[in-house]
Order: sequence, then structure tokens, then C-alpha cells
Amino acid sequence: MRTFSLPAKVTLLLSLVVVVVVFVVTFVINKISADIIVNDLKERSTKAANEIAKELGKAPQIPAADGVESDLLDAVEINRSIKEISVFGLKQKEPEFVATSSPTNNIPVTDEIRWAIREGKTTYHLHDNGDERFWDIVVPIYHRIAKTNQQRILGCVSVLTSLKQADRITQQNLRVAIIFAPAAILLLIVLLNVLFRFTIHRPVKKIQEAMAQAEAGDLKAEVVLNSSDELGMIAGSYNRMLRQIREATTERISLIERINNFNVELKSKVENATAELTKRNRELRELNEKLLKMQLELVRLERLAVAGQLTATFAHEVGTPLNLISGHVQLLIESFSDNEFLLKKLILVQSQIRRLSEIVRRLLDATRRPKLELAAVNLNQLIQEVSALIRPTLQLRKVEFDHRLQEDLPVIQADRKQLEQVLLNLINNSLDAMPDGGHLLIETETRSDQFVAIKIADTGQGIERENIERLFQPMFTTKEIGQGTGLGLTICRAIIKEHGGAIEVKSTVGEGTTFSVFLPAEVPVLQA
Repeated sequence: MRTFSLPAKVTLLLSLVVVVVVFVVTFVINKISADIIVNDLKERSTKAANEIAKELGKAPQIPAADGVESDLLDAVEINRSIKEISVFGLKQKEPEFVATSSPTNNIPVTDEIRWAIREGKTTYHLHDNGDERFWDIVVPIYHRIAKTNQQRILGCVSVLTSLKQADRITQQNLRVAIIFAPAAILLLIVLLNVLFRFTIHRPVKKIQEAMAQAEAGDLKAEVVLNSSDELGMIAGSYNRMLRQIREATTERISLIERINNFNVELKSKVENATAELTKRNRELRELNEKLLKMQLELVRLERLAVAGQLTATFAHEVGTPLNLISGHVQLLIESFSDNEFLLKKLILVQSQIRRLSEIVRRLLDATRRPKLELAAVNLNQLIQEVSALIRPTLQLRKVEFDHRLQEDLPVIQADRKQLEQVLLNLINNSLDAMPDGGHLLIETETRSDQFVAIKIADTGQGIERENIERLFQPMFTTKEIGQGTGLGLTICRAIIKEHGGAIEVKSTVGEGTTFSVFLPAEVPVLQA
């Protein structure tokens, strides 16, 4: 089964979203435009009918057909969308045809006309005869009696307005959108593909080729990548790791050669010994062979350990945003028909992709920390943004979430991106401690005038007392093999310490764990 690269997957996902958004927006705009035109024709037709009804209502009786038809023809001439205007009077309380602008002089009395005269209200009906749609608007004619200041209904005015023009404009707009939308979509896909090919695909391919050569045994296959970005840093780190493995391998081979030479000399001496020593020589040779195998196994394990530590760090740091992206994509698929919701989630996906390069840059935080980029940080706002990112994951894990943020919390000077990484790592640990769901609470508060505190509390499994003191040691983890690297809390403590703060943990087995992060309200003095 063919697998796709990360750039290809992201390009396909964004292309699919763009296609859906373009066609949905085109449909909505076309529908809104059609509704505006239809409602405008309705309002203009209603206005014309009201003017005719008002004019006819001045007299106590509706004039004869000859006195009305000219006014009806003038109204139709002014508003070309009106197909027909008819006037109906009352004869023995029953509607009776009086005049019309149509060549047909026998307009039937409809139920809409009877209802409008009986109720004294304007009626609106949208009809579709298969070939054409039109408005059927009926407006009652009132005459005000001067003596009693009362009104009585003389009849009604019926207006038929054609919607053929509106339908024609809607179809033209739809055809134009269908013609230009695929071209715009294709152009965007091509641009995305070119961008990913030059910025990600080529450097990643060079790194993959070098790793494949190293895996085949060529420990001199370093990555040649003239770039100072995050991928360049990964390539440099890989080259340094490869040199360390190469040096370690050379030392082990030299040691193995010396051991082999010792075995050969020992074997030669034993063969020249007496028969009494023959049995002991055979036993010693067997022991030496076992020792050789152990040395070879030690060489293999040490090489795997060096490569495994880098791989574990990479998996730990990149795993968090990828899980978040997975959560949002899952929600995007489940809510595919909701345009506004889809756009919001798309923004989150894009923000996570932008964060990937920043996270990869911290692969070696345990041994080499970057300098802090201090700026004013609103912790409450930062927590709210992180909360928005993790909500899909919390829903999938069936974890209830709540936060209690102190309103007057002071703004601190800190590295926003590194604090965000600390929050995500601590939240991720809390989620791992609640495999069957639970409750997660984040609080902020002021501790005196010098420190602000962030508390992250869960109702998970808790931590054994003897493991609490070892939590922040590198490579220590209580998770199952393959579930954790033992570097997350080490990195968190290093970041907080560089900010001049501290991190504490309290835990009760079976009740939950609370991590407390204390940060100075003033600018910390960085240690060299």
C-alpha cells in the first residue's frame, strides 16, 4: 500500500478544504444574491400595488374598467418585471373581476384574493409553473368614510411579478463561478506543492537518504544541508550523533581486536601445555567466545542507545502537536457541513503546522537550551489559547476541563513559546494518567508580589511516593515501553529554571496529581 509524505498529506488536506470552502461560499453567495433580487422585486411590486389600491380607495366605489385599465398599463410600463395587474371589486360580498392590464379580460378569482378581502391583509405567494417563477401579491383596497372615520374594503389589487430575470442572473453567476473556481483551486494546489517541495521535501529527503546509508552500515554518510533553519539544525545534530557513533564504533572494534589477539595467544599457549591443561583450555576458550559475544552485544546496544535517545526525544517533542492536529482533523471531518466551524478548525490546523518547526528546534533542549526570547506574556490569555488547542483531544479522551483564572493577574516577562511547551507537556502527562477519563483543572493566582503560580491538577492514577523525587531525572518514566521517553518533565524543569522559577509536584495515589509552576513577576536574571 502506497504511503504519502507529510507535505503531500498537508497539501491534500488543505486542497480538500479549499475546494469545499470555495464551492460552499459560491453557493451561498449565489443563493443570497438570488434572494436579494427576489425580495427586491417583491417590495417593488408591493409598493406598486399599494399605490394603485390607495388611488382606487379615494372613491366610495371602484371605477369602471375603462377608468382603471390605463392606470394599470402605466404601472406595468414603469415596472417591466410586473407581468400582470388586476383589480377586483365586491358584489354582494363576493369578489368580482373589474379590470386588468393583461389582454385576457377574464381573470379568475383565486383563494388568495378571497382570503385577502376577507381578512383585510396583504398576501404573498411564490408560484412555479415549471417554466417560470412569479410573485402573486394581493393588496386589499380600503375606503375611509369621512363621517365615521371608519374603513371598509372595496376590493383588492392583484399583481403577478415575473422572476425570470432573477433566475437568469443566478444561473449566469453560477456558470461563471463553476468556470473560474477550478482554475483558482488548481493554482493554489500547484503553489502549495512547489512551496513544500523546496522548503521541506528536499531537505527531508536528504536526511532520509543519509539515515538509510547509515542504517546500511555507512557511518560516514553525513547530511550536506546548507540551511540554518530547523531542518538544518536537525541535520547538524544528526551529523554530530553519527560522528559520536563512528568514534565509539572504532574504539569498540579496536577493543574487540585486542581481545581476539589475546584469545589467539592464549589458545597457542594452551595447546602447548600438558594434557592435564587441555580440558581447562577448552573451557577457557568457550568462556572467551562468550565474552566476545557479550562485547559485540555491548557495542550494538550502545549504538542503539545513542540513536535511541535522539529518536525518543524527537518522538516526544513532535508527538504533542501531531496529536492536537489529529484531534482537530477528526472534528473537522465530523462537522464537515458547518462552514464557520470548518474555517475555525482550519486556522487551528495551520497554527499547529507553523509550530512544528519550532518544536523540532527544541529536540536537544536537555543538553543545549536556546536563549530565552523575553516578552510581555499574559498567562491567562496563554492558558485560554492552549485550552482551545487541547479541547478536541480532551473530548476524545472523555476528560472534563475547567480553569479558574485570577482576573488581576500581573503580566510577566517570559518566553511565550517555551511556556506553551511546558503547559502542553504537563497537560499531556495528566491525560496519560487518566486513560478512562476524569477531570482536569488549571488555576492561576498571585503568590505575594514576587511570583505568579500556575496549577495543573488532574484526577488520575497518582504517583508513587518513591517515584516523585525521580520524576525530573532524564530518561526516567513510569509509563510502559513505547509510551514515554522520560524527557518531558526534565525539559519542563529546565525551561522554568531558566525563567527564574520553580516547579513542584504533589500527588496521592488513586486521587490525582497537581503540578505547580512558579514564575517571577519581574524580569528574571539569566544564569550563564
